[in-house]
Amino acid sequence: MGALIGLLAMIGALVLWCFFAFVPKWVNERALTVFNWSVVGACVMICASWVMYMSVLLDQETLEKFRWPLAVCGALMIEICFLGLMLLLRNFWIFKPPRQGNRW
Repeated sequence: MGALIGLLAMIGALVLWCFFAFVPKWVNERALTVFNWSVVGACVMICASWVMYMSVLLDQETLEKFRWPLAVCGALMIEICFLGLMLLLRNFWIFKPPRQGNRW
């Protein structure tokens, strides 16, 4: 389980780096900063709710053994998917690149 957590942590760090490194250059910096930190805050809240939900989901015996590994793996997977999706939405839909004129 430790190797899986390590792999997911590396992928999660890569996705987080990509989210902040590949920003559109043609947008208002203030709007982009507000959007980025709002997305990171929403991701933290979703992951925290997942970690808290693990104690409700599992019975007592399983909870003692697997709570933290499952909670961490789930939170990292949520972070990877959520930030990856928001990266694509931000760069190609919310802050679209400007059009290059008519191409008939």
